[in-house]
Amino acid sequence: MDTPVTIQLTRSERELILNVLHLSPEVQHKVANTRIAANRYSVEFTQQELEGLLGGLGSEINATRDRTMAKAYEELRDRLEGLSGGAAT
Repeated sequence: MDTPVTIQLTRSERELILNVLHLSPEVQHKVANTRIAANRYSVEFTQQELEGLLGGLGSEINATRDRTMAKAYEELRDRLEGLSGGAAT
């Protein structure tokens, strides 16, 4: 089963995801087209989409030479990994 997971993103987290190079078109579309509500972007991902997002963040961590960006990607990946079990924040 591929149970959807709803993720609440901050503006900066959304911008980080939009800069990830290796994402599926579906994930890019979902993140790009989400609307802000109560200072958060609520995006629903399937487990497969979330795993793809985590992989894309991992690629960015390994590819970037900017330590600040790598840390930001890593913190976001760690937070999303905690949600991949089906919980949402």
